[in-house]
Amino acid sequence: MAAAKHEFLIILPDNAGVLEKRMSVRPYVYFPQPPSTRTWNNTLLKALLSITGGATLDAHPVADEGLKINGSVMLALAESKEEVLEQIKNDVYCKEGIWDMDKIQVIPVSRPVALQFDYKKLLEKVLMICE
Repeated sequence: MAAAKHEFLIILPDNAGVLEKRMSVRPYVYFPQPPSTRTWNNTLLKALLSITGGATLDAHPVADEGLKINGSVMLALAESKEEVLEQIKNDVYCKEGIWDMDKIQVIPVSRPVALQFDYKKLLEKVLMICE
């Protein structure tokens, strides 16, 4: 029997001065291969089942301002905090030095049952469509 998956809130601050580099590797977060050989291969989606996530900001943009991204946040399923950290090490933002690995927070969370559903089945369907 597989070990139980638990939900974790993951806060991943960026290193200082990496916004330009972050934006240059951003396309590879979701599609690591060139378009001609592309398959859905997001490390965190496959290994951790990232439920949701996105960029953290200094502030919401006003008018035509660009995003002032200062990190990432995600809600993910994993067996343990150690599994989360191991998978983060395989992410392109980690490998490219975007995230400040000394400041990462992995926080166990629990949401009401009414807000939960079978994410494993959802992921299997998404991967089937994208491959």
